[in-house]
Amino acid sequence: MLNQSSLKKVVFAFGIMLGMTSCLSNVELADEAKAKESQAQILSYFSKLGQNPIAMEDGAYYYVTKPNVSGETAAKGDTLKVHYVLSNLLTGEVLDSSKTPLVYQYGYLNPVYAKLMAHIKDGEQAVMAIPGTSQSFVGLPAYTPLKVQVKNYIVRSQNDQIEDFIAKKKLAVTEQLANGLRYIRVSPGTGDIPAAGKVVKLKYTGRFLNGFAFDGNMARTDSFSVTIGGTSTVVGFQTGIEKMRLGERAILVFPSPIGYGEKGSGSTIPGFTPLAFEIYVAKIQ
Repeated sequence: MLNQSSLKKVVFAFGIMLGMTSCLSNVELADEAKAKESQAQILSYFSKLGQNPIAMEDGAYYYVTKPNVSGETAAKGDTLKVHYVLSNLLTGEVLDSSKTPLVYQYGYLNPVYAKLMAHIKDGEQAVMAIPGTSQSFVGLPAYTPLKVQVKNYIVRSQNDQIEDFIAKKKLAVTEQLANGLRYIRVSPGTGDIPAAGKVVKLKYTGRFLNGFAFDGNMARTDSFSVTIGGTSTVVGFQTGIEKMRLGERAILVFPSPIGYGEKGSGSTIPGFTPLAFEIYVAKIQ
């Protein structure tokens, strides 16, 4: 068996090859007789099991072996956790499998089963058969169909991740806004909420929901200035700050649409990343 790093390389390499297949199908599947044979083998496999598979693009088929009608479907940027097994459809020989869940963001990586993720829901298990190509792999001769088993499939949206974070930290949400911001007052401040145009001096720590601190000034002597009613910071941060009083401590947790969005921020914050900020209002001018 390959180690987890090697498994990922095999899975993603095969996925990339399949992506090329959709563009170069007339070249790679030029031998129509072999292509039709591969197709017949796939349909025969499901027929013997008494399963009625659903057709996908590029000649692939899938069948949900364990449905979960109430499960959520993955959206771009969701975190997916998947256990998979890749095998030769004809011989049953296992070519690759995951010992621990493969975790990745949907819509960014291209594992061999990526297209299947658009068709199944959280908690479901499924089998997908992919027609062979002219390219051969160890244990998978050219034009031999590949069988993909997906099991222990988990979809975690940003909202799911935020709720998990709050539950794990045992935080009491003071206010939740329609845009997804969770405002959590840790200790109250004094005076009025600052008016538009006021400059608020802050001490803060920005974290990913796994606890990693990517930015902050708590250990430094400087402070971070934010103008009330301004637009110099992301919406989630700005909106949360405008609810705080002098001396108040709070935690702001918000999803990427009111954070750094699909693109993220440089090499520091990936796209589609929910964030948590610990904030202290040190001064108001």
